[in-house]
Amino acid sequence: MAIALIVAPVAARPPAGYRAPVDGFAVVGGKVVTPRGVREAAVLVRGGRIAGVGRVPARCETVSAQGLLVLPGAIDAHVHLSLPVAGTRSADDFASGTRAAAAGGVTTVLDFTVGEPGVPLPDQIERRLAQAREAVVDFALRAEMVGWTPDRGDELAAAAELGVRSFKFFLAYAASGRRTPLGILRDAMVAIRKLGGVAMVHAEAEELVDPHGGPFPRARPPLAEEVAIAEVGILARDTGCPTYIAHVSTAQGLVALQAARWAGAPLVGETCPHYLLLDEAVYARPDGHRFSVTPPLRTAADRDALWRAVARRGLQAVSTDHCPFTNAQKDAWRDEPTQLPSGLPGVETLLPLLYSEGVAQGRITLRDVAWYLGEGPARAFGLWPRKGGIRVGADADLVLVDPHGSSTIEAGKLHMATDFSPYQGFPVRGRIVGVLSRGEWLVRDGELLAQLGWGEFIPWR
Repeated sequence: MAIALIVAPVAARPPAGYRAPVDGFAVVGGKVVTPRGVREAAVLVRGGRIAGVGRVPARCETVSAQGLLVLPGAIDAHVHLSLPVAGTRSADDFASGTRAAAAGGVTTVLDFTVGEPGVPLPDQIERRLAQAREAVVDFALRAEMVGWTPDRGDELAAAAELGVRSFKFFLAYAASGRRTPLGILRDAMVAIRKLGGVAMVHAEAEELVDPHGGPFPRARPPLAEEVAIAEVGILARDTGCPTYIAHVSTAQGLVALQAARWAGAPLVGETCPHYLLLDEAVYARPDGHRFSVTPPLRTAADRDALWRAVARRGLQAVSTDHCPFTNAQKDAWRDEPTQLPSGLPGVETLLPLLYSEGVAQGRITLRDVAWYLGEGPARAFGLWPRKGGIRVGADADLVLVDPHGSSTIEAGKLHMATDFSPYQGFPVRGRIVGVLSRGEWLVRDGELLAQLGWGEFIPWR
């Protein structure tokens, strides 16, 4: 469905009572989706921001969204671009990864510093900002806490001054030096709470993970996730530090998360499309090693439990943990599970799959999509009210979706820098026909127009 630009004609000589055209333009005729409802309304865009939601001002240029859904630009709250892993790097850099994001309706991504032991956090942030100069969509950063000790507390404040108030910790990966002991994690959470920030945790208990790799995925059992979430929940309750659990993958993890919340912990969690759409059966395939990801894919019962949690808004976000590798990168280590790069691509297929497999299949509502890809992650990571919503004053980040469109996922037709998609052959209902970032078209009539360097760093202030 084409997106029509209708410009009101201007007379050669203004007639009596003439009013000058309103700056900007209005997206009209579409159904505007928010977490609280769906209604037909015009969205006025002026100066890169949303200037009104409702009626169209007189003498305003209009973009017809008749028959389309108008959603907030999606936020992928968990991506890893150009990440060093197992002697290689994730295939997407900031240029290719954010271009793919734009094609998929993602207008903001949240990445991380690389986590360099001994390197001050401000230096890591500045280095990452330099790497992100060609970003196509807006982005925020979290600091990956590797080798942090309580005597470096001043670095947290310095990071906050640079606009980074979210800090990621690991309860696993001791062999690579990334694991943070619980006592140090508690000290960090106290400091983060004082800064008004958020602790993000990769929750797998090191003691329950097989250090030798073992048969995948049994090397990383559900119990490791359940125990780690319970431990982090206790620390969050004790310190009062807002805490975000990354990539919840099991029914047991969901139970631990909810129990911590009932006990008063300021704890929220995310899950990922691969845990909602795939299960451990893929590991029996000849190419099963290409699906390596941590936490691993789980059982069909876990998958169903996660959908139920998403349907009742028991989580804060659905994010991709986008960390793509090529087939060659994974094939090189197919017989060495401890060396196999772990991660899956997903930033480009996030919104299409959540709509197609969630809304179109009746598992969740459009309102839920607006929460999990918009307001939920925006509120969790200091982006609200600038990002994540269709409201006056917010950035004009919008996605126009034709609910009657359809396609099939083919890795070779996607924009991510990999020849592999875990969703190869998935039929997709709905088609992205337009994407606006701060009022500028990144996608129009299905054509990707995104320009390198358009993306801005969005600091948490």
